Amino acid sequence: MKAAKGKTMSSNASANRAYRSPWLVLPCVLWATALAGQTPGVDDSRQTLAVDDHRPLAALAAELEKRYPFVITYEDGPWVAATDVEDVTAALIKSNGPGKAAPAEPVVVPRRMALTFEYGLDKATGGTYPEVLLANLLRQYEAAGGPGRFRVEGSNGIYHLIPASLKDAKGQWVKASPVFSTPVKLADEERTVDDTLDAIVAQLNASSPVKIGWGFVPLNLFNQTRIRMAADNVPAREVLHQILEQLPRRVTWLLNYDPGTQRYYLSFLLLPGEPVRPQTDRP
Repeated sequence: MKAAKGKTMSSNASANRAYRSPWLVLPCVLWATALAGQTPGVDDSRQTLAVDDHRPLAALAAELEKRYPFVITYEDGPWVAATDVEDVTAALIKSNGPGKAAPAEPVVVPRRMALTFEYGLDKATGGTYPEVLLANLLRQYEAAGGPGRFRVEGSNGIYHLIPASLKDAKGQWVKASPVFSTPVKLADEERTVDDTLDAIVAQLNASSPVKIGWGFVPLNLFNQTRIRMAADNVPAREVLHQILEQLPRRVTWLLNYDPGTQRYYLSFLLLPGEPVRPQTDRP
């Protein structure tokens, strides 16, 4: 167990999901609604989700995880373009109230954005295919002008939202180099999940110019769960995917980039419901 990891015990994903930057605790409004008279599971309805968040795509993924049994992980890109970030120093000083010291440095965070996602349900089952749902999500996100362009991959009820291209400091679109696409190695042996993750993150930090710190982690679960894994130059994302498949709880991850510290922060969050199994791809 590493003291740097934030400890989480609750299975309430909505309480644990809000990321806390080392520089900023700023409330974000997040809500989800269905159109009048419509609820999930009604086969001829259109569903609507609306968020107002500094990471709107991650927020929408979190809402979908509440409605459906699959897992949707999220990876930030390094936000560096002026249009993708905002300075919230003044707002933070105001929210802190009089008598509180102002931050020593400007507080810069991902740009906050209100976003709505609309989707339909399968008329025969009242459910939805994850691949179709997430492809529609990314199309609507891009059409609305959300920061970055993302792609989706995954299987067996676990899917990953991955940055595909981002704007650089000059505002030009460039191909993204997602940190979890970096290959890692693991010797074939049994370890706790916590030790396995430490080994993966250590390798990523050794090879990446942008370092990864720890956010929220369910330490009890990860220290009590032992797994046997081996990897030989396998992308870190694939190894992490395999870890999620072996856990006795339903778990997702968030890899958030903090423009202020120029670091990533990795969180693993407990979700309600049963662990993901291949048969649960279609609710």
